[in-house]
Amino acid sequence: MVNFTVTFFITVFNLTLLYLLMRHFLFKPVTSFMENRTSKIQNDIDAAKRAKAHAEELQAEYEAKLREIQGEGLRIMQSANHRAELEAADIIEKARLDAQEIIRAGRIAVEEERRVAEQKLRAETADLTILAASRVLQENLDTVSNRKIVDRFIESVGAA
Repeated sequence: MVNFTVTFFITVFNLTLLYLLMRHFLFKPVTSFMENRTSKIQNDIDAAKRAKAHAEELQAEYEAKLREIQGEGLRIMQSANHRAELEAADIIEKARLDAQEIIRAGRIAVEEERRVAEQKLRAETADLTILAASRVLQENLDTVSNRKIVDRFIESVGAA
């Protein structure tokens, strides 16, 4: 049979006392510390998830804004190109009209110079005709002589 001695009871008492002391001074604080640490870690994980979700929302907003800005930039560039094309067409049309005006003014100037030259030519022709007639009358020769005088006069005027 089993023999229980006093040492056995003292050992059981010591182990029980040690268990109770450890439970009160060691297990509860360690368990409490572990629960607090687990709670803190869980709170940090939750905060990180919220921060990540917030960052993803901000990223989505920024990407949407960036797409909007890029679209607006493209619209501005297209508008600027369209305005530049219109302005270029206006400049070309103005240059064409200016060229037509210059050509018209040049034609008017040439026509005026031609008219003035014709008037001068007529005046000179009249003067020369009068001069030739006066020479013919001064010499008052026959028709053949008159013809020769006029021919010589024309040759002398043509040479000058």
